[in-house]
Amino acid sequence: MKKKKKRSDSLDIWIIAGVLLAVAVIVLVFFGIHYMNEEPQTAPSDTRINPADTAPPPAASGTEAITISSSSASSQTTASSETSSLTTSSITFVLTETTAETTEIQSAAVETTTSVTAVPVIETSGATTSETAVTVASTTETTAASTTEQTAAAASDTYELSYFSDDLFIGDSIYTGLYLYGYFPKSQVFAAVGMGPNTASTVEIDGYTAAGRAGEMKPPHIFIMLGTNGLAYLDASFMADSMKTLVNGLHEASPDSRIYVISIPPVTYEHELIGNETMAKVNKYNSLLETAAGECGAEYLDLCGQLQNDNGYFSSKYAEADGLHFLGAAYKKMLSFLQSKTQ
Repeated sequence: MKKKKKRSDSLDIWIIAGVLLAVAVIVLVFFGIHYMNEEPQTAPSDTRINPADTAPPPAASGTEAITISSSSASSQTTASSETSSLTTSSITFVLTETTAETTEIQSAAVETTTSVTAVPVIETSGATTSETAVTVASTTETTAASTTEQTAAAASDTYELSYFSDDLFIGDSIYTGLYLYGYFPKSQVFAAVGMGPNTASTVEIDGYTAAGRAGEMKPPHIFIMLGTNGLAYLDASFMADSMKTLVNGLHEASPDSRIYVISIPPVTYEHELIGNETMAKVNKYNSLLETAAGECGAEYLDLCGQLQNDNGYFSSKYAEADGLHFLGAAYKKMLSFLQSKTQ
């Protein structure tokens, strides 16, 4: 009988220990959940969060914390099973220590979540905002500068080909570009390579002299630009007098036409160094040409000044490589200038 009582007492101790262990586990889980509910993990209110780049929201963090608590509880269950022979106070000590460890794990989780979610996003957002502002400002300045340049260019080179649809152009190889580049049909351009004011009155093109073509067309405007070919070897006064002869013949052939004598273009600095055409000769001839135009009832137009750079030479924007002939931009500049002065 004594042996049975001893076994019964031992069994009672094991039952009590098991019950206490179960109660301890329940208490641990309860306090863990209660702790998480009292201290929710939220991102700082002033954090700029990009949904595509951040870690999961606070709700997900809470779930992770609960998983950690459960894992801790499971670990504690194992530890408690191995120390089942301890007294009630010892079990309480183990539970308290485990709860403290769980709290530390949860705090570490909160700190980790905050550092990953808040700090990098704030820095990235600030840098991105700053870079975006700089980019926008730079783009705005570039666009404004480009628009200003384009507007200025459009204002200086604007013309309508239809404005010249019935006009006649008389000139040398520079004017041949007016039909070679498709600005006007050849019938509107009386021009030939090497022609000057001294030969323009007598030379024939397609069976017509300049006066003969003007008499047939009766153009509202006649634009004459001649003299560059004779600049190197002909006297400037002789060429100016020859221009008056040409203009008088055109007046007789087409009395109602308005005749414009256009200055010859400048030469480039490089051409002046190697050629016989110089800006001194250009300026002298153009001055005499202006006087001659007034004496024969024509109007003088200073195209030369429109094509010069700041140094007074033919601008590289308009001059061909030879320093005498026109690039496409020069034709546009000339037509724009002629329309603005005659309409």
